[in-house]
Amino acid sequence: MEAAHQEMSQADFARAMGVSRAAVSQWKSKDILRDDAFTKPGKKGKVIYPVAVEQVRRNRDIGQSLGNGIATRTTVDAEAKAEVPAAPMSVPPAVSEPQPDLPMPQPEPAEATPPDDASPGLTPAVQPKADSVEDMLKRAKLEEQLRRNRIQATEEAAQLGKLVAADDAREQLARVAGMMMQIFEGALTDFAAAMASQFDVPQRDVLHLLKSEFRNVRQTATMKQRAIAEGTPKQVNTNVELDA
Repeated sequence: MEAAHQEMSQADFARAMGVSRAAVSQWKSKDILRDDAFTKPGKKGKVIYPVAVEQVRRNRDIGQSLGNGIATRTTVDAEAKAEVPAAPMSVPPAVSEPQPDLPMPQPEPAEATPPDDASPGLTPAVQPKADSVEDMLKRAKLEEQLRRNRIQATEEAAQLGKLVAADDAREQLARVAGMMMQIFEGALTDFAAAMASQFDVPQRDVLHLLKSEFRNVRQTATMKQRAIAEGTPKQVNTNVELDA
């Protein structure tokens, strides 16, 4: 690439000149660096290195040179050109010489130490330990304690009303059903009076019809419920949770 078109960032330009980044900013504000030393208008973009070096050499006074340090470069020499980073596409990538493949170190396998009483390649069988008398006594005590806990939980559930005998439940349900049937049958007279008044018919005929239909419905319902009751088991198993 030609020297007139060598470009770099402002930070790289400051390093190439041996000054700080703030010194480059001062050069821009004091018009030591002009617009033609940058790739974009308004002194923005990258710095055109040869143009910027010439402007610094020409526009900077001697006092400022001493203040910034005598190491400030104001000439484009071979060393400065070597420090200028070239554009990525201008310099072909260096071809490194092929290196011989070196074998990777392999970890040494750990040696397994077989047990002294085991044959090579065979795993000794684990013999089950026979229960001692003390173990059997402990197991029996544990089963007895669990049985006591179940009995206590059952009694507590019965006291709280969570458990009830099947015969007692059937008796209570039959009593409730009979009471509801009596209430409904006793209301037939009121039903007949309301219907007779509404449709202008004799109340006696309406009551006779309602009682006849009610007996048919009750008989049919009784047969169905009896069949269901016969298929229901006398005893029902349930699970009672024990507190830990």
